[in-house]
Amino acid sequence: DCVQLNQYKLKKEIGKGSYGVVKLAYNEDSEQYYAMKVVSKKRLMKQCGFLRRLPPQGSNTVFPLEKVYKEIAILKKLDHPNVVKLVEVLDDPDEDGLHMAFDLMKRGQVMEVPTDEPFTEEQARFYFRDIVLGIEYLHYHKIIHRDIKPSNLLLGDDGHVKIADFGVSNEFEGTDALLSSTAGTPAFMAPEMMSEHGRRFSGKALDIWAMGVTLYCFVFGRCPFYDTCILSLHNKIKNKSVEFPETPLISKELKELIKRMLDKNPETRINIPEIKILVKSMLRKRSFSNPFECLGRRAERSMSAPGGLLTKISKEGSREELEDLYEDDSYTESKE
Repeated sequence: DCVQLNQYKLKKEIGKGSYGVVKLAYNEDSEQYYAMKVVSKKRLMKQCGFLRRLPPQGSNTVFPLEKVYKEIAILKKLDHPNVVKLVEVLDDPDEDGLHMAFDLMKRGQVMEVPTDEPFTEEQARFYFRDIVLGIEYLHYHKIIHRDIKPSNLLLGDDGHVKIADFGVSNEFEGTDALLSSTAGTPAFMAPEMMSEHGRRFSGKALDIWAMGVTLYCFVFGRCPFYDTCILSLHNKIKNKSVEFPETPLISKELKELIKRMLDKNPETRINIPEIKILVKSMLRKRSFSNPFECLGRRAERSMSAPGGLLTKISKEGSREELEDLYEDDSYTESKE
């Protein structure tokens, strides 16, 4: 029951979305499996109403397919251990299906929310470090993700998290994106997105807020703000202080980190460099480097990655600063 698409054999369905499906794909050339996202262009246009009517001339309406092609353009630029890798795009103008081959993440999303089995603080710290590295890389390359949440964080074979789904992401120029549109998942949206119409807000701060909600989910198994009514949810996000359950117990340092990420004021909300300092302090100066990455690959990545990974080696070959980055402790899941 396989469908042949160039060198790929499309097998069973492993996921589903609004405009298409994700299929297991076998590449006969490389003899490896991939996740093939298949987007129906007709269904995408129809669900957005574009087959029935065209937008008025001069409007700022973005065609649905343009959003998909924008996502592809962003993904093609990215190469980082904590960001999902787009391998290939197959798009025949005469065919309905737009095919995107991604590295296969067999272990799926890092966590389903809500859950009665949240992570230990050690597990949460390990996965959160991956998110920090991934977001730092995206912001350095002038990309705001806009939809960070556990279901968009996939586990690789090495046990590390990779950021996925760039469907609502934004590129920017300068030091930060100034946004005014609403996008993302309601329970992970920052309070400034719910302010008066037309107000512009920092893109980087939106990602930080969503990271804070995600970290809260990691240790408590649920979102800090939740309501079945969207208006009540918005009200809680804007006005209610974050509360911490009595159990499980978490450290004061982790509480402080979550509080600073969930600061209602984007102007005073903690930023990525400050998060790294706080977490490094929590970990007694343990590194943010990837423990599964060889030294050569790390040195190569240091030329294109931000923050602590932007390390120059002196002519004398001094590696004092690099050695500090390489110190690490990797989290090993217990086998039951």
